[in-house]
Formats: sequence, structure tokens, C-alpha cells
Amino acid sequence: MVSMPREKSASRTDLLDTAMKAFWEIGFHVVSMSDLVRETGVSRAGIYSDFANKRELFHACLDRYQEVVVAPHFAPVEADGAGIDSIETYLNNLLMRFEDAGGFGKGCLVGNTLTQIPEEALETRQKLCAHCDRLTSGFHQVIANENGAHGPLTQAEITDLARYSMISVQGIWSYSRLTEDVSELRAASDTLVSVLKARLRGSTQ
Repeated sequence: MVSMPREKSASRTDLLDTAMKAFWEIGFHVVSMSDLVRETGVSRAGIYSDFANKRELFHACLDRYQEVVVAPHFAPVEADGAGIDSIETYLNNLLMRFEDAGGFGKGCLVGNTLTQIPEEALETRQKLCAHCDRLTSGFHQVIANENGAHGPLTQAEITDLARYSMISVQGIWSYSRLTEDVSELRAASDTLVSVLKARLRGSTQ
């Protein structure tokens, strides 16, 4: 007997969590409404009762991603007074998650989507940029904390290094979709941390 998708009985949170997983694993432009009905267990009518279209649902999933994925994992970096060690902790925690999953990670929902959206999708691009800005802001504060009032870096150099860190991290998680070898990802993450330490402390220790 084929199970029929249920009507709007699941909570909005349950719908967002299962839809986010589908967008993350399949991709925004690839996933269809039929896919979403199958993956969420909610009928088209149930989905459309909360969201006008697939794009609106996806935007809500991006907000949910910030809440349940980014916030807890990025918390060490965003903590008051955090230093470079917090970035190392953040990277190590995600690498351990990659290892626990047996390799070939899902990447970052934002990073995965960046290559799929057209230039005219302005609202979606704004949400993706907001994620990148959050990472950059967190890294900026950490680097500024380490640099202190009389450190070696100028404000412009701190800004450049924070942006470099964000781009590096996005690259690491994008590449995690291609490799099952955590040592490759760890080498990239160790290199990033070494660059930060060398610029701020004059050594990689």
C-alpha cells in the first residue's frame, strides 16, 4: 500500500526542517515540488497553505539553517572575546562531523546554492550574502580581538583577512562534497589557521 502525503498536520518547524534537508541534499533548482511533497510528507496544498511558492519556502529554510545549523556551530567564533583558537575549534568540530558521516559531506547549504541562482534572483542573493557577511563579521571580530589596540594589522588588513577566512571556509565545505578524505580538508583548515596565527602572532604556534 502506497502511503499518501499527509495534509497540513506537521508543524511549520517540521516542514522547514525536512524541506531544508531536501534543498541541501538535492539543490534548490533541481528539487521539484513533487520531491518536496515526498521528502516532507506534506501535500502540495499543505505546503502552499504556508508558502506561496518554492522560493518562499526556500527563503524560510535559509533562515532556519541560520538558526539550527550556523548558530550552534559558529557559536565559538561569535562568543565574547573569542580568539583564533575559536576558529580552530569551529573548523575541527565540522571536520569531526564530516568524519562521523563517513566522508562526502553535504557541503554548506549557502555555498551549494551560490552556483545555482541566476543574477536576477536578488532576494535569494541577499540572503546568501547575509550568511557570508555573518561569517566575515565573526572572523573580523576574532582577528580584531587577537590584534588588540597595538597589533601588527591595520583595520584594512583585518577586513581583508576576515574576508579571506570566509572565502577559505566556504571553499573547504564546497570541496567536502567531492572528497571522502578528511585529511585534505584538515590540511586546508590547518593552513588557514596557520596563516591567521602567522599574521597576528608572528608564528604558526
